[in-house]
Amino acid sequence: MICVTIACGSHTRMVQEQNKLASEGIQLVELRLDFLRREPDFSRLLSSRPGAAIVTARRKQDGGMWNESESKRLSTLRSAIVAQPEFIDLELDVAREIERFGSTKRIISYHDFTQTPNLDKLYNDMESNDPDIIKIATTPQTVDDMFRLMKFVKEKNQLAKESGDKLSGKGNGIRVIGICMGEIGKATRILAKRFGMPFTYATFSRERIIAPGILVYDELLNLYHYESTNNETATFGIIANPIGHSLSPLIHNKSYVGQNINAVYVPFQIESANDVRHFIDHAEEFGICGLSVTIPHKVTVVEKLTKMEPAVDKIGACNTIVFKNKERLGYNTDYTAAVSSIETAMGGDIKNELGILQGKSALILGAGGAGMALAYGLKKRGAVVTVTDANNEKAVELSIQIGCETVQWNDRYTINPEILVNCTPVGMHPNINESPFDKDKLFAGMIVFDAVYNPENTLLIKSAKEKGCKAVSGVEMFVGQACLQFKLFTGEKASATFIRKLVKDAIAAGI
Repeated sequence: MICVTIACGSHTRMVQEQNKLASEGIQLVELRLDFLRREPDFSRLLSSRPGAAIVTARRKQDGGMWNESESKRLSTLRSAIVAQPEFIDLELDVAREIERFGSTKRIISYHDFTQTPNLDKLYNDMESNDPDIIKIATTPQTVDDMFRLMKFVKEKNQLAKESGDKLSGKGNGIRVIGICMGEIGKATRILAKRFGMPFTYATFSRERIIAPGILVYDELLNLYHYESTNNETATFGIIANPIGHSLSPLIHNKSYVGQNINAVYVPFQIESANDVRHFIDHAEEFGICGLSVTIPHKVTVVEKLTKMEPAVDKIGACNTIVFKNKERLGYNTDYTAAVSSIETAMGGDIKNELGILQGKSALILGAGGAGMALAYGLKKRGAVVTVTDANNEKAVELSIQIGCETVQWNDRYTINPEILVNCTPVGMHPNINESPFDKDKLFAGMIVFDAVYNPENTLLIKSAKEKGCKAVSGVEMFVGQACLQFKLFTGEKASATFIRKLVKDAIAAGI
């Protein structure tokens, strides 16, 4: 179940939003009294409610907007209980001051915006305050914090299920909701069912992000198909930093639904290399079957693989991990997709043993994971490859690893390549007015490939077209590698046409 938080200033708007949500199948809402501009009128808010309601009034220290006295807040919460909502949410430190009344169930909550504390001690304190549900919202500082909270929540909910829980009226077990706030914990909101939570929280609109990392309810319904997921749903995802710009959740989730595959694909924002290592160590424990890997983690994950295809070993970068039979299998779908899109643009076919790239000169801008993949793929198909990077040491390291040439970044215009490949993030949204290569140095007939796919027409691609070059956008590489990942994850063939349309529509819409 999804619980949508309604946080607005007027009673009329709160009632309207309850009705709208009910019409879309949302059965539970949280009414945030701290956002109301006037004294709550519980008759208006609750008497004709179309579904179940949680009522609360959050202090500023708990992430709320309450700006009157604490005694007034407690009095308001007591009045709310008299109106008999299905749930009342009370913070741990005040729960003893508000007694149980009627049939209203008690959610005892705790919010920590700085850390994830000792969970056993916290739980014991919360359990002693007569809860029906315990809600713990913390801010993980590391991936280990996230896994620690989710493991704790899963174990407590499993115990409640086995013994019978108070929420269902079948026992005294207490269900637990665990929320990892911030981008790092967004996936845990999407995967709440996997951890046995009775519901997950969402916000009504993007204009009302009332908690760090909370999703809008229509994302949970329409992108992550939350209501149709179950314990049999395969979980895939992407690890990156940052993660917000990625279109991978869109294309994979829409493709799963389109092909009736019981799977969900979620984003994980992982910042440090150490957190990446720990994430890979724990991924299978939480039912993750496969991962896409992108900037800046493609190199770090290689050390955590148990097996890898030859391309990953040679490139030293992995963009796809499949977890299978205790193995972590690494693949690189970037190079195949990119080289294929370049050859196709040139009128060739990557299936031919002697391809159209044979003997062609190529200059690669950027020596990161994508640069390594392109250098490997182009060289494998017979091109003469030179690589350059603003960090010359990275370029030299790549050239030694792949067996190609290198030039200093400031000397890149001394090369007159037949193929120019951009593997830097220069030109990526929102920095769309930047280009890694001077327009005046392009010439008619040159093949220009840009790995950046958002926007599709980067400044480099626009310049290439104006100069009479044959331009290849990163959309084709993105679509190609996504199709290959889809096959590795699910065993099924993806529709390149469907994915391409999703990507282009999303870019056009500014997603």
